[in-house]
Amino acid sequence: MVLGWCVKDEKVDYPINLPVLTSEEEEVVLAVADLFKELAKYEEFESEEETREKIRELLEEYCVENQIVLDEDQEEYLVDIATSHVYGFAFFDQLLKDPNIEEIGVIGINKPVYVYVRNKGWQQTNGYLTTVEYAIDLINKMSRQLGRRITYQSPRLNAILPDGSRLHASIPPISKVEITIRKFRENPFTVFDLLRFHTVSPEALSVIWLLMQSDLSVIVAGNTASGKTTTLNALFSFVPLWERILITEETPEINIPHKHKVNLVANEDLGVTISSLVADSLRMRPDRVIVGEVRTAEEVNGLIDTILSGQARGSYATFHAQSSVEALRRMHSLGVLEFDLQSIDLIIIQRRMVKYDVKTRESKEIRRIIEIAEVDKSSLMKTKPLFKYDFEKDRWTPNYSNSFLIERVRRVMGLTKAELKEELRRRTEFLKSNIDKGWDFARSVEEIQKFAYGKSGKLGRRRSKRKR
Repeated sequence: MVLGWCVKDEKVDYPINLPVLTSEEEEVVLAVADLFKELAKYEEFESEEETREKIRELLEEYCVENQIVLDEDQEEYLVDIATSHVYGFAFFDQLLKDPNIEEIGVIGINKPVYVYVRNKGWQQTNGYLTTVEYAIDLINKMSRQLGRRITYQSPRLNAILPDGSRLHASIPPISKVEITIRKFRENPFTVFDLLRFHTVSPEALSVIWLLMQSDLSVIVAGNTASGKTTTLNALFSFVPLWERILITEETPEINIPHKHKVNLVANEDLGVTISSLVADSLRMRPDRVIVGEVRTAEEVNGLIDTILSGQARGSYATFHAQSSVEALRRMHSLGVLEFDLQSIDLIIIQRRMVKYDVKTRESKEIRRIIEIAEVDKSSLMKTKPLFKYDFEKDRWTPNYSNSFLIERVRRVMGLTKAELKEELRRRTEFLKSNIDKGWDFARSVEEIQKFAYGKSGKLGRRRSKRKR
């Protein structure tokens, strides 16, 4: 296979809708691609359409010169494939456009590419990478916007694709070529999506809303692909839009609605670490700081440093852990002092689980927030749940009557206990009544901000005057 990739004529779970090329057609596509690459050294092509038209010209010229006759359909699909080969990502373009695909996995050369389809699980495609050299070119093309490259001397890479999808890749000697693409929705999840998919209850979300509005530091933890980043993005709908947000990440994933935000990206090749970016943030006067996904000792300690510095109203991150206590223990094992862990206020645990229906004998993947816990300030390495999740009944039971955080928020907002209870009730009713409105992300943020802050920037409803 001369192109370095191909689509085979075989029956699979997820067929890629591209023609199967003959070896002669592949040679034509490769020749035209080489002509275009040579031309691109001297001319700039700003769009896919410009690239496509130039490739069509080059194809016609090549066929005339080499006495090749193409029918109309054949010319069209050869232009399509050559454009995708040069400008795009081969058959991956089609996979990236499918909104039902959540993950794309390459497991080696001359092995089928797999896709994780929403509500169906992993499915085999008829797409193959056929050379390591093309795989390397493809990975580097995908990671170009971050200025990162994969080489035999630096054989693994994390990056973001132009559409926001997350890329992890490795080549020999680490692997036999592995590419994993985690796709993100074009339209971000809203808090109402979390409710509609039953990820959390309206009452539990109204409490999180109140806490996100306050000066607290929050960790969203869970297992792989549980939706931690998606949830954190959605929860920032509750944060006032006029605040200045500083985001430090190794691989950009955070997508919040705030206009006044500063994105800083760590770069290992340049010696720019998360810790150095956190140190820089001390001079940038943020209202809130997001440290993205923390995994290593350096990143975890960077998060704790930004919390302890007291520079912002709150610091936020995602983390891998199965429970709130496990999150504290894992951070402790990564070098954080037990006493410093008490600087974290709230830990939200979200889990990806498989639910088996005995009647239909079908398995369904679900995501649930199974823990909303405050860090116990009176005892090291302990947490107190604000809601308890019942796995059997799939519901949440409130447990925040003696919450230290809720009491702190009440005092800061100047509310009586009765007023706080009423405010939570109002927020819960607001969330319930708007679950099925079908608002997009922008509209949901607008309505939430209007409800919470109004034009004055205060709580949506002012307290009635009363005798003191």
